[in-house]
Amino acid sequence: MRERVAIVFMTLNVMATLALGGAIAYDFAHRSGATTLQPATATGAVAGQAYTAPPGSNSGTGTPSRRATSGTPTAPSSGSTSPRAHVLNSGAASAGHRVSGAKASSGGKASSGAKGPAAAAPTSTTQSPQPQVNHGVITVGGIYDETGPIDATVERDTVRSYFNLVNSQGGVNGYKFQLIDCDSKYDPSSAHQCAQKLISQGVLAIVGWLSLSGEQNETAYLTSQGVPIIGGLGVPSEFQSPLSYPTTPSLVTDGTALGTRAGQIHLKKPGVIFLNANFIQPVEQSFLNAMKQQGIQPVDVETVDATKADYTDIVLKFQTSGAQSVAAFVDPFSYARLFQAMERQNFHVPILGGGLDKASANRQYGSAVVGADSATPVLEYLDHQSTPAIAQYLNAVRTYFPGQYQALDSYTTYQWVAAEVFVQAVKSLGNAPVTRESLVNALNGIRNFDNGGITPPISYGSGNHDPLHCLQWLHNFNGQWRTTSGWNCFG
Repeated sequence: MRERVAIVFMTLNVMATLALGGAIAYDFAHRSGATTLQPATATGAVAGQAYTAPPGSNSGTGTPSRRATSGTPTAPSSGSTSPRAHVLNSGAASAGHRVSGAKASSGGKASSGAKGPAAAAPTSTTQSPQPQVNHGVITVGGIYDETGPIDATVERDTVRSYFNLVNSQGGVNGYKFQLIDCDSKYDPSSAHQCAQKLISQGVLAIVGWLSLSGEQNETAYLTSQGVPIIGGLGVPSEFQSPLSYPTTPSLVTDGTALGTRAGQIHLKKPGVIFLNANFIQPVEQSFLNAMKQQGIQPVDVETVDATKADYTDIVLKFQTSGAQSVAAFVDPFSYARLFQAMERQNFHVPILGGGLDKASANRQYGSAVVGADSATPVLEYLDHQSTPAIAQYLNAVRTYFPGQYQALDSYTTYQWVAAEVFVQAVKSLGNAPVTRESLVNALNGIRNFDNGGITPPISYGSGNHDPLHCLQWLHNFNGQWRTTSGWNCFG
């Protein structure tokens, strides 16, 4: 019997569904010794909340989420039980170690046309303004595609949710945390302007960013300015910088994993769609190579922009070419338009791909995802509502940004882990000054960081970083995503 299957493999591995676990109580240790800066007071706004730039500020703060109920998070109600923030005592470097070339004191766009990985980050850096650690508040930055065809405000608000949770419990080592954001507008020039603005504001680091338009180029620029980066999309350049600390496998690894999975479930004659992005070439190659090793040859390969409004022409090409499957490497907002075109052309086939379980997008997918297979590098929280780390994550977002809850996806999970890793590194510094160099030393010293099982343990060291290589398989049973494997590791 001839099998008809559709593969869908996307750049933004999104996984989100309506799920909520109970809160978990974690012991959250604080060091009480004196620091070189005054600790934060208990009064005033929570530092992780939405940042409003002062009049005349050049912050580039983005607009509120179209999905959120407001730009300001909802505070927990009086008497509510908030989960304790998961900050472990696992190994960061001891305080006092210094990175060569960085200052010890605390204080204070490239075009998108090129494909393939960015050039290796320079070993020497130009010192940008020193980070702002004022009155016990540590300020970090994030660049997000907030307007245009991509909406990454949910990643921004996930980072703020974790910071709010930590701040509500007294902070770390006398410090509280604040994220200021900048809208890259799905435009490489705007992304570069954002990087410049955040550096001029003296952010300590970039934490939990998601800029499809900017990460590939701006990773090298931020590295050249000595600014650490924690988290991100997983674009190739983030694995080629000694100041980048990914909390997800590389998209190249994802391509290998999904291509391998295609062979395991015996897919045949796929038509392939890739998003037109400045990092896509090595990702595309890894996916096609893995399929080839499984004996799978695509009948057609297409490249599309994220702004493409109608996929009817693509579907017709696939049907004419005799495609028995479809591999689409696009964003979740484009998926809806693809699936609608498939419905119009009566092209009904099951689907395989990373990130098909985004709740807000699934409502537009209709029956297309029923019976689909997928892959995720983080726990699928539909299956793990009782897992303490997942319960804490869901509860924090629902508490502080309830309007974003339905929009959670795999990339919000990455950036939640990024915020955890960052706070853990700061915690490990104890009473030492918080500077970019001390932060880098702390991050490089992290070994087997346990985020509650959301990913395998994370370790960093000197040089470039590539800590994660594993994904789990998923299947959609009657509209519900369920995990069907343990960790499958590649590379």
